[in-house]
Amino acid sequence: MADAVLERPAAKRSGKPPTRGWWGNGSSPTERWPGVTVELEAVWVGARKRWESPDGRFYYDQAAADRVVEFFPAYLRHYIGHFDGQPFTLMPYQEWLIARPLFGWKSSATGLRRFRKLFGFLPKGAGKSPLGAGLGFYLAFCCGEPGAEVYAVASEMKQARVVHDNARVMAERIKVLDPELGELLLVKRDEIERTDTHSKYIVLSADASSKHGYRPFAVVMDEMHAQKNRDLYEVLWRSMIKRLEPVMLILTHAGHDDEGICFEEYDYAKRVLAGAVTDASELPVIFEGQPDDDPFAEETWRRVNPGHGVTVQHDGIVALAAEAKSDPRKLNDFLMWHLNRWVNQAVSWLPIDWWDQTKDEPIPPDDVLRTLPCAAGLDMAAKIDLACFSVTFRQRLASAVQVEAVDGQEQPKALNLNYRLITVPFFWIPEERMREHEARDGVPYSDWVRQGLVTPTPGMVIDYTRILDDITTKIAPRFPRLRESVIGYDPAFATDLATQLRKWASRDEWCLEVLQNYTHLSEPCYVFEGLAKSGRIVHGANRVLRNHVGNVAIKSDDAKRIRPVKPKQASKHIDGVVASLMGLKMLASVPDTRPEVFAEWV
Repeated sequence: MADAVLERPAAKRSGKPPTRGWWGNGSSPTERWPGVTVELEAVWVGARKRWESPDGRFYYDQAAADRVVEFFPAYLRHYIGHFDGQPFTLMPYQEWLIARPLFGWKSSATGLRRFRKLFGFLPKGAGKSPLGAGLGFYLAFCCGEPGAEVYAVASEMKQARVVHDNARVMAERIKVLDPELGELLLVKRDEIERTDTHSKYIVLSADASSKHGYRPFAVVMDEMHAQKNRDLYEVLWRSMIKRLEPVMLILTHAGHDDEGICFEEYDYAKRVLAGAVTDASELPVIFEGQPDDDPFAEETWRRVNPGHGVTVQHDGIVALAAEAKSDPRKLNDFLMWHLNRWVNQAVSWLPIDWWDQTKDEPIPPDDVLRTLPCAAGLDMAAKIDLACFSVTFRQRLASAVQVEAVDGQEQPKALNLNYRLITVPFFWIPEERMREHEARDGVPYSDWVRQGLVTPTPGMVIDYTRILDDITTKIAPRFPRLRESVIGYDPAFATDLATQLRKWASRDEWCLEVLQNYTHLSEPCYVFEGLAKSGRIVHGANRVLRNHVGNVAIKSDDAKRIRPVKPKQASKHIDGVVASLMGLKMLASVPDTRPEVFAEWV
């Protein structure tokens, strides 16, 4: 039975114990993987025949470490790809940086495990999920903890099941490897139970209906960077006080959000690693690229990813690196996933030469625009800043271009764009603020005002009344179909103005909220990008809008959805692009009529 094998005594060492200040065989992990984890210095204590920390507070239990290392190949089998059916032998970094220190180092006073938290920060493909599954399985069923509760946790149920599915397949294969143990394992979709000890391995997501009543012996938190908040983590972490030697296993790669719970844990682990924080219960294991690393050098890939050439194929990384060189959005993904670098900085979005493809094409005359399907976007920004109302028109064309858009679904969808977009933006800015911007930042607002591209309003605060009046008395009459269409607006700043516009039009559905998030803006962004790339946005070489196109950056999430973001510099605005995107989103619901008019005009 499993427990008998796991309790096998460690093989005896031959000869005298080594004199170097660490507790294993061969070169120290800190020599092989410099700067990755804390130095666990040790001295050999002959009286007790064991390695201990220099202060005597901790000792290395080699038998306990051997048991977990031997457990993996003896009881676990891989089931994915070319590894299918092979014994799960820990890779060197998994053994010496994680498994052995985590289970081997114990408190001299209590005999309980020293480490209560592992922060494993590893790039994509380093084998995090299978490792987490195996460690969770061992903790749940082979540590002798009665009624153990081990949770496989992620931000969403689908991701949580990645770790749990590994464990589920492992449990099913144990029925063949060890029928006696297999008979005791009750395998369900989201739970595995060992019936004699009533220990459970449970899948759990951050959107669980109840976040209380847990008694975790261990938590395997997969891809923590995707956690939307700290709620579930805090509940589980605080609930661990009910156990004698619980452990939190965080296995993640870098993400976008440097203000979330994952970055907090990363920052704490880095400070422990640097010696700025003394925490003997924290085990940081951090593989990451540095800003001065060459992201396209093989030496960098091998140093950053300890699974390179084993769990990550070299040719695959070469191909991804080639794509990253030619696409700034893919470069950010490459840095995050494969060099394990935080990429909270947004990346430049639209190359200006894409935009300038149509700089010599004039906006069609109003009598043509009045016949086209149209919608609008309203971006008010703050009261002291620039505001934009962009009217967008769609003109059907004979040929189509195809764009791959992502809206959070598992598979991207192909969109056939058989039209061009015509955008007519209107801008307003408080006059006093305009002068400050011009003097401080060199933005040529006075030139834009003289050209009729920007309307200044008196004072330091934007005049909502003036904008309302311009929309209702000038813009809407100029484009009559707009009143029958839809206006999308950012509720953060434009709710009051939208309410007034609804009253004026006597139509509640005239103005609809467009939240500035991935869900609402990803698909319009992909469509806008596809139209710009194929030279199908007519903008009349509007200098203000071109300036905003040059400023706009994007961020992406794990589902590859994208949204526009403003650069950190206060002088750089993107209002024209955001308003046009909201107009494009609204335009998707407006039907075509008389599509032949534009073709006749050109």
